[in-house]
Amino acid sequence: MSQHSRTKLTSGKKVTLGVGALAASGLAVGLLVTPSASAGGTSAADALKASKAAAADASAAKKAAAPKARVARAADSAVVSGVSVDGGNSARVGTTNTQTITVKWTISGGSTLYGSNASLWRGTDLDTGAEQFLTSEEFNAGADMCVQSGDAKYSCTATYKIDPQSYLTNEDAGAWKISLWAVTDAVTDVDTDNALTWYLKRWSRLSNNAAPEPIAKGKKITITGKLERANWDTHKYAGYTQQTVRLQERSLTGSYATTSSHITGTGSQAGVEKQTRTATTDRCYRYKFEGTSTTPPVTATGDCVDVR
Repeated sequence: MSQHSRTKLTSGKKVTLGVGALAASGLAVGLLVTPSASAGGTSAADALKASKAAAADASAAKKAAAPKARVARAADSAVVSGVSVDGGNSARVGTTNTQTITVKWTISGGSTLYGSNASLWRGTDLDTGAEQFLTSEEFNAGADMCVQSGDAKYSCTATYKIDPQSYLTNEDAGAWKISLWAVTDAVTDVDTDNALTWYLKRWSRLSNNAAPEPIAKGKKITITGKLERANWDTHKYAGYTQQTVRLQERSLTGSYATTSSHITGTGSQAGVEKQTRTATTDRCYRYKFEGTSTTPPVTATGDCVDVR
């Protein structure tokens, strides 16, 4: 991403080792492990260094607490599973409101957790091509993200706040990754640049109107819709052109079914779709958009026509 006059999605200050981990390591309870990178870094590189420094500090605490001799076992490895973004693998952001994104993951395979962190990033390579890098609210505040949820098992939750008017341009829509590390008392820790590929999407909306109504039997009904999505460059909604939308119909008591597919307009009719139907009986109409890698799916509210 080219550089813009905006606040980058970058931050990274400190992480607090959990009380249990501190006790096991022999460190003073409440000690803040502060990354060596600048706490208020404004570049993706600074935030990445902060996360890596916190991982190194957690590894040092583990080493200090480890017994002098240890027999490695095949099962003695930390494992991360159940990684999700907002309950799936995508998140959506509009034009004005700050959006909170929630990432969850589970760590197993170690009875003591010395630290874990998940960061959101976009780019070609984490070390040399990270265009955006975002650490969580919990990481920035030095708060624990993980709680023990069973024998040698931890459940972790991290939140990230994105203000589209300060942070995003349209280039940021699409595939992002999760950088995630976890240090436990298992022999092998977790350190991955891509625990999950997920998609940051520009919020979509779809209008729908069937008219006129009421209408005489045999007359023409016009169903008009407009597909729009957030523009992170202008902070307004704009018509989404040349996209497939499906016209769906149902009786007053039935279920919607697709009857035809159409491509949204361009130019002065950007995102607009119009279709006509002959009025025969009372019927409901709506448009539906299946979504893309940069824009979430959306279904318009149905509009029912009274045929007389």
